[in-house]
Amino acid sequence: MPIPAGTKLTELLGILAVNIATYNEVHGARYNRPYANYIDARNAGIEAAGGLSAWIAIDGATAIQTLLIAFGMNARNSQLVAHVTLQRVLSVLSPAIINWVGGLALPLGVPPPNLVNPATGETLSAELRFLYDLLAAPGSVTNSGGYVAASKTMHCLFPQLAPMIDGKHTGISYYNIDRATYSPPLGLGDWARWVGTPIDGVSNPSPRGAGRSGWHWHQFMAAVGVNQRIYELWQAANNGPGLQAFLALDPTPGTNGIPRIIDKSLW
Repeated sequence: MPIPAGTKLTELLGILAVNIATYNEVHGARYNRPYANYIDARNAGIEAAGGLSAWIAIDGATAIQTLLIAFGMNARNSQLVAHVTLQRVLSVLSPAIINWVGGLALPLGVPPPNLVNPATGETLSAELRFLYDLLAAPGSVTNSGGYVAASKTMHCLFPQLAPMIDGKHTGISYYNIDRATYSPPLGLGDWARWVGTPIDGVSNPSPRGAGRSGWHWHQFMAAVGVNQRIYELWQAANNGPGLQAFLALDPTPGTNGIPRIIDKSLW
């Protein structure tokens, strides 16, 4: 169930553990095991292939589509493309991009515009924009394309960096966060300094109605930032116990990063 409208970011701190426990009790049987299986397959595939990009190029589409189907991504309005089509898309992704981004995780120490890929000379903002736009395009992941397909696939590629966003749960929760408190991490105070450019539209648009078309790469980058901001606020409120203490909010197998913790708390 999405969080109530007008919820302040600081108010999320008091309900993180409760929301995660509720998710695990109500939805865990359906979602936790497929997610853990995916993380296991991803880790094993990376080890066997010698890297993230190599695993993806061999047959990443199989494991990714298995998780996307388990997470409801093969409905009438989000029909997955053929397996061979997704594999073709994944196979052309540059190893120089995939392996570098795959080595990053929240929390980031500096904003994405200040992180530069030494192999390409592009910033993290530019690399994520390229990947998001590619995966959001119709015919890449789903026939219709869009932010749900892009964000969920990005999470499959980079589970410790990219949040999953859907139209019925987390997307509405992002919108329901009090916009005045929907602020970037690292004390930046300005979303342009996190995204790399002024946001076109609003940082947390509604996924319903006219707002559905508002989720572009700017908003995805803001969601990444808000995930980190929630983590920072939790650390500050608990005297900075560190990342492992935050992950201990949900010891469920497979939960290995900040985005999955936040996903459960906003679902």
